[in-house]
Amino acid sequence: MPLFEIKNKKAKKVNTKEFKNELELHQLIDLNLEEIFGVRFIKDEHITDKHGRIETLGIDESNRPIVIEYKKTKEKGQLVQANRYMTWIKQNPDSFELLARKNIKNFNGEIDFSNPRILCFAQEYSIDDKCLALSLGAELWKYRYYENDTLVISREEEPEQLITTKAKGLTIEKITREPRVAKTVDEHLQGASEELLELFTQIDTEINNISSEIERYTTNAEIIYKTSRNFVYLAVQNKNNCLRLLLRTSDDNLDDEKNLTKKIPKSHGYGNITRQIHISPKEIELGKYSIEDIMEIINQSYDSTQ
Repeated sequence: MPLFEIKNKKAKKVNTKEFKNELELHQLIDLNLEEIFGVRFIKDEHITDKHGRIETLGIDESNRPIVIEYKKTKEKGQLVQANRYMTWIKQNPDSFELLARKNIKNFNGEIDFSNPRILCFAQEYSIDDKCLALSLGAELWKYRYYENDTLVISREEEPEQLITTKAKGLTIEKITREPRVAKTVDEHLQGASEELLELFTQIDTEINNISSEIERYTTNAEIIYKTSRNFVYLAVQNKNNCLRLLLRTSDDNLDDEKNLTKKIPKSHGYGNITRQIHISPKEIELGKYSIEDIMEIINQSYDSTQ
């Protein structure tokens, strides 16, 4: 990915440079995990009995376990290693939880072992890596490091021409405690009225149309949309016949001329998830706001992750 520096309307190409070693890359990302991915750092170089040395363990904003594997260049075996480390988490959830609560100050909530994540960093990936990543549900991230100390990170595209469906997950027999299975989107929508289902479909379609890099996943409480970081937490509230959205902002900067959102108190501990909005079919029908109004706000939330 070429990078150009613009001065006086003239473009000058910035040359790439290499990290001294894999450890330098490893330490830089670990120090900035929360800024880049919204991931809280737990521990690096964690030694296990049978699964080797795990490069980095973390937990994301939805309390999902994270395994991160680094390679300075393109190397074989990165995903195999990462999957071995994820197997350790699935077989030893109590040990992972102990590490998380010991190393993260004021850690609250229940860990979602049903939705663990694998993140891999390298400069390039082979077609075999991409196919294996699909079957494991792993995220492949490419990086380029430039002479002006700029680091560019981008998500590797999936090989859709080779594999069209993702595996639902691996079954590990030696699990000491059964993980909770997250609700599916259909389960979140059970009991919703026809007009609420239609509203969800519209919002869901519009969010996914913002960018091909957006990923949707679920927890027991919410349907979540993310790029490298979560930016919308959507809950279906059948009792009130509405959708509740929690939104990421950048330092609570949001252009909301119609005052559709409400601030989330800092005491709630949501970090940069600072706004919430409730949208209902009835209020849209009455003309209080439109889908376009809602999407203007959601687009700003998405932009805060870029």
